[in-house]
Amino acid sequence: MRKYLNLDLLVKGHKGVVNKTVFSNLLLDDLKQSHCLIFGETTDDQTVLLADLKIQADSLCLNSGIFHQRIEFMVEGEIKNDQYPPLTYSVNGNTCRFYGRCSTIPQICGVDLYLDKSYTKRIGDRVRQKFIIPVYKLFRSLK
Repeated sequence: MRKYLNLDLLVKGHKGVVNKTVFSNLLLDDLKQSHCLIFGETTDDQTVLLADLKIQADSLCLNSGIFHQRIEFMVEGEIKNDQYPPLTYSVNGNTCRFYGRCSTIPQICGVDLYLDKSYTKRIGDRVRQKFIIPVYKLFRSLK
């Protein structure tokens, strides 16, 4: 299950009323320099960095519908280690952060991120991954 951290810190620094639009803009600004870290684990439970993916700045956008708002963005980078399967990920903005479990196998239970087909498990290969953040759901969680 994906966990979000420091959303309260993001809005705490804002002067004035924080509505859904303001929250969306604060979140967009925070994610502009974000990156995604993908981790595996050794047999003795030590975390190992497998890939460090940087945000593609032109991919960051806010999509609004009648009943929902979501932020979408792509991250891209190279696989740095191929000795372990990907198990967890972390997306870090300037203030906010979210993390969860990941896998390349769609049938694994409890995983909230299935890595794109571009995750080949071979060192040096480029990886692209898309993220969608449910703005309204996060905004409601602040109340």
